[in-house]
Amino acid sequence: MRILVLDSIHGGKVIADHLSAHGHETDLIDVYRHAEGISSKMAKSRTYDLITAPVHLDPDFTLLREIKVPVISHHAIVRWLLNNIISDPVIEITGKQGKTTTAAALAYLMTGPGLLHSSAGVVRYQSGEVLGKYSITPASLLTLSKEYLTEGWLISEVSLGFCGIGTLGILTSFLDYPIANGKKSALVMKTEQAHLVKTVLVPPGEKLTHDGCIDVSDLVLVSGKTACYQYGEISGTFTNPLLLLPGYKTPLMLAAGAALLLGIDPAGLSGFSALPGRMEVSGESGYTIVDNSNSGTCLHTTLDAFRYGKKITGDKSVTLIIGQESASVCENFSTQEIISSISGINPQDVILITGDERIMKEEIIQYCKDAGISSILAFSSSEGIQKAKNLKKPLILLSVKRWK
Repeated sequence: MRILVLDSIHGGKVIADHLSAHGHETDLIDVYRHAEGISSKMAKSRTYDLITAPVHLDPDFTLLREIKVPVISHHAIVRWLLNNIISDPVIEITGKQGKTTTAAALAYLMTGPGLLHSSAGVVRYQSGEVLGKYSITPASLLTLSKEYLTEGWLISEVSLGFCGIGTLGILTSFLDYPIANGKKSALVMKTEQAHLVKTVLVPPGEKLTHDGCIDVSDLVLVSGKTACYQYGEISGTFTNPLLLLPGYKTPLMLAAGAALLLGIDPAGLSGFSALPGRMEVSGESGYTIVDNSNSGTCLHTTLDAFRYGKKITGDKSVTLIIGQESASVCENFSTQEIISSISGINPQDVILITGDERIMKEEIIQYCKDAGISSILAFSSSEGIQKAKNLKKPLILLSVKRWK
């Protein structure tokens, strides 16, 4: 077939290369930077059998309207290319928040050889070898299957929905945000693709129009630091103080529920510890750092980090390092969320990271000035931490949206 692949920077180039390797004629368009592939003008002069585009592309993109051929998503083309060649089991994880924690907690319980693919990197189990970092666009599954996956299980984060190659799907959150130039709902994309997976596990109290939808609270219940679980012949409890944190409670429940569905006792989660950038606590004499710096950082996780820090240090003075390191994260840490975070915490000092031009730094600085809070600019989390140490406040909250 002659196939036009749109969006080279979100996996399109990988998809085009795999299509070519399967004998298809492909053209590629860089729809944002126009730095590689062919031009839209050239594409309009050619004939195609199929177009594949990411779900987040503006549906009014010129070529989608002017070239009258079927259009399928990157998720669908990846499913077609893989065609059941990935070994079993495969667990696909999508959702606005909690993907990486859920994935890591489930991998912690798995036995035998396997791969964990998350925004934190690709890790081979059980050796723990870090194989590199790949985006969580659907196309990364093609790279993993070709270069790394020979046998065993695969747990993979997937952005904006399911590819439908999985034994089990996990939707970690029903939070929504606009995509495709504000014309589509991210949650609708994810829920509409859920039917591609036979069984989908969802957070407590949520539902899908899907015969295979399972509410995790039917399998796992949490009271304080203890989770009780039962499914088939597996039952028991595990205790972990991370269950007290909203950012860990649901992911740990989902990991436990997924393990049960896979026939694994989740008791081992009692030993699971906080991930880097996800409420990891560190420090030296004189200060404590709570690290809430990851791709899912938002108002709610920032306030959770503050409450967690207060439990550890007591009512101590706070320096808040907040912002976003770059524009590479689709759903940004908005100016209003940052201001609301500062308002909710009322720190003594704010160090603002302004790597994303969407952040209106003047507005945030003015808010701090009006509230009597000192504010400092920094260009990276590491620079922010060094400046925070110099301020000598006992509690440092690192709440910067970034890939980590």
